[in-house]
Amino acid sequence: MKKIYFLALLMSVSCWLSAQTFVFEDFSSGTMPPAGWAIDGYLSQWSNEATNTAGGTAPEAMFSYIDVQNATSRLISPVVDLTGVPDVTLSFQHYYDFYDLGCFIGVATRFGTGEWTSVWEEEPGDNIGPENKVIELTGVGQPDFQFCIYITGNLYNVDYWYIDDIKIYIPLALDAKLKSVSLPAYAAIGAQVDVKGIVSNEGSSPITSFDISYNVNGGAPQVYSVSGLNLALGETYSFIHDIPFTLNEAGSYEVITNVENVNGTTDMNPGNDTLNSYVGAVTFIPDKKVFAEEATGTWCGWCVRGICFMDYMAETYPDTWIGVGVHNGDPMVVPAYDEAIQSIIPNFPGYPSGTIDRSGDNYYDPSEFEEGYLLRMEAISPATIDFVNYSWDAVNRIVSFDLQSEFVVDIHNELRYAVVISEDSLWGTSSGWNQSNYYSGGSNGPMCGFENMPGTIPAASMHYDHVAREILDSPYGTQGSLPSNILAGEVHSYNYTYTIPGAWKYENIHFIGLIIDMATGEVLNANEVSNYVGIKEEQPDQGINLYPNPAKNTLNVNGAEGADLNIFSLTGQLVLNISGFNEQSIDISELENGIYTVQVVLKDHSVVNKKITILR
Repeated sequence: MKKIYFLALLMSVSCWLSAQTFVFEDFSSGTMPPAGWAIDGYLSQWSNEATNTAGGTAPEAMFSYIDVQNATSRLISPVVDLTGVPDVTLSFQHYYDFYDLGCFIGVATRFGTGEWTSVWEEEPGDNIGPENKVIELTGVGQPDFQFCIYITGNLYNVDYWYIDDIKIYIPLALDAKLKSVSLPAYAAIGAQVDVKGIVSNEGSSPITSFDISYNVNGGAPQVYSVSGLNLALGETYSFIHDIPFTLNEAGSYEVITNVENVNGTTDMNPGNDTLNSYVGAVTFIPDKKVFAEEATGTWCGWCVRGICFMDYMAETYPDTWIGVGVHNGDPMVVPAYDEAIQSIIPNFPGYPSGTIDRSGDNYYDPSEFEEGYLLRMEAISPATIDFVNYSWDAVNRIVSFDLQSEFVVDIHNELRYAVVISEDSLWGTSSGWNQSNYYSGGSNGPMCGFENMPGTIPAASMHYDHVAREILDSPYGTQGSLPSNILAGEVHSYNYTYTIPGAWKYENIHFIGLIIDMATGEVLNANEVSNYVGIKEEQPDQGINLYPNPAKNTLNVNGAEGADLNIFSLTGQLVLNISGFNEQSIDISELENGIYTVQVVLKDHSVVNKKITILR
């Protein structure tokens, strides 16, 4: 639906809104330029992206660099009738991804087809934002007013400029907006949850104080007062409520948060004061694997760094790390995946770079993959993900399987399955398979032996692992693969059937299953199989029972008499070992809070692995 509003078209809605907003554009139509807008200069550099890098809500507009100097590109608004309205406010969310000096961003206005007059211009010297830019426009009261958001100068020296939520309006006198509330989507039973968020001033009067009130599942409100402020129009304040709440039992918790009592009185715009959120207390903690995507290419001399660290992660964390290289500009490219990866990786800086579970608000350099992996291993997934009913028709080269998940919490937003197919040990003979290598000679430091190889490594000396070969059914999953409403305890599955191209070596293929949260873009869980390895078969737990879970200082164990017990941290470190266990409980008081794997090795040498959480 087009999000351009003119004063004359809003007479049927509430007075406070119809009297204030003239233009609002959030790029939700998915087209670029949006209906009624125009682009002057380098149209192809503007795109509509399924991201929220600018700080708004996906999608958003993005301008990407081009190798030209002394050039200008403008995103031009519709003509707006401001007869009798001498002054208005322009605001927009933006994030500027800096490369070098010499590029300027700004806002200009005009009447009719007259010359553009700049009302704000800045030469970024670093990344900017995400921030809400507010500009006061005076003397605009004519029937043919237009404005543009422009970029000028050396357009190679911007990486990307993201823009969202463009608004022309007359601010109300007093308008506090609850801009966001930050809560964990899923947490363990017994966890304490802090209510965090951001309040912005959308009104012309400074905000000096307000209250934050929240209730859980309709219970008594908890009130937190903030004072001593001086927030001007467009400024924000980040808060942490001083009263956390506890997830006492499994289930879904609805949290309703309000900003109220602004400057000791009633806010003039109640429509932006409240946000609803959900936190799920999981019934058990599903096994988790972390999924990483790296943008790479054989032409990229720095991308041998990605080869180095992808191999390191696969070797160091073979049971919980899954990585794929998404190639660009070489024979291994998957066009749809390649096109999407620059939006999937936040604030995409170029090659090589990556994202871990598509989470967070920034990219990872390959050298930072381990840091991102350790952070994501602490996240709780709302569901398991397994491959079942796997079959391979070697004559027709058809693979069929179901992705299957057991959900441990109620789901309130759209989730999708996705499948990535990757291949190891790829090599070729054409020049496109030659690997550029900027580490040659060692002047850029050591890099897994690449410093001892030539600047252009011949294809015959290279093989490529973790190569993305396909993604089903799109880079953003399979629409309708999971139901819109899911309750804790439900099991859901979806079938995939795919014909393996003849040039692919089946024995080197990996099938990677993902669960994607469409509200955030985050990969919630992942799993993989390769040439039948890892296909799920139900494993009996041999009557082993661990409780309570979460545990505090003592873990009770039933059914493990005479067994060897090993407890491993998330990173695979052995933190406790007991041989010939003959007790009823284990003292875990010296272990820190977190998620652990308890490995029970029985007398018949069978192994049972169970996840526990330590929470005090």
